[in-house]
Amino acid sequence: MGTPLMIDDNVRAQIKALIELAEANPVEIRGLLARIKGDEGKAHHMAQMSRQSIDIPLMYVVTYSIEVGHPCGKCRHMSMSVQREGRIPNEIGIWVVAQEFGFWGTSLRDCVGVWTEDLKGHGKAINIVQPYERGQIPTATGR
Repeated sequence: MGTPLMIDDNVRAQIKALIELAEANPVEIRGLLARIKGDEGKAHHMAQMSRQSIDIPLMYVVTYSIEVGHPCGKCRHMSMSVQREGRIPNEIGIWVVAQEFGFWGTSLRDCVGVWTEDLKGHGKAINIVQPYERGQIPTATGR
């Protein structure tokens, strides 16, 4: 049995506020891995991502950021997890939420990156990254 996903007007208001917060605090992707190797840089990035997270009923956590510095330009990045042991969100649920954040297209296949992240003892999250504007996708991807 799956974990129900509920998006109502309250969740949509939280998503709108989170989009505005992410727009005001973009993540510079160049050098991010080097910055989070140090304790101070890692703590700063984790605090920002915690601020840029919301709970969606009934057991989901979504983190959203805007990333600048990608070769294809400005991107959206969303991470989604289920706060139930052994569960991860399914593709349909992820895409429903992603569209609320402005991701475009018809499925996760319209993203330039999709991967699973180990949350260090808190389960797993699915991450997706997509260029902010449809025209930003490099032609080499075939999209």
